Amino acid sequence: MKRSIIFSLILCTLLIPAAMVRASNEKPTKEEVVAFVEEGREFAKQNGKEAFFKEITEGTKFKRGLLYFYVYDFQGVVLAHGAKPALVGKSLIDMKDKDGLPVIQTLRDTAAKGSGWVEYNWQNPDSKKVEKKLGYVVKFDDSWWFGSGTYTE
Repeated sequence: MKRSIIFSLILCTLLIPAAMVRASNEKPTKEEVVAFVEEGREFAKQNGKEAFFKEITEGTKFKRGLLYFYVYDFQGVVLAHGAKPALVGKSLIDMKDKDGLPVIQTLRDTAAKGSGWVEYNWQNPDSKKVEKKLGYVVKFDDSWWFGSGTYTE
């Protein structure tokens, strides 16, 4: 009897954490996106923007499956990008998605109000396909904003 209880406890100890880990290609919920963005905001407040940008671009702390950060200044220049670091330094202010939505302008305008959600089309880094994305953005200060999101398709 004691052996079966001990075996059951060991099995639960091994299986429960595995069940709690999100698959890398599983789409995050809106609540998870907001929590991720708030975690990033707190990290930036405590460690400064340069450390935050470096962690996004070079580190692993803010790359969790489909969750990653994108950071822009208010002129639309990429300051850091967790999925496409090659975009850093480029202005994407005039970029439109396949439906004609000025994506960066819309995200910027939403962030300028404090925070909010925007639906747009963006390339999923896992599937490499352009998919609908729901992005959540926040204004950090008067010079930059950032966000993350979840794919809805």
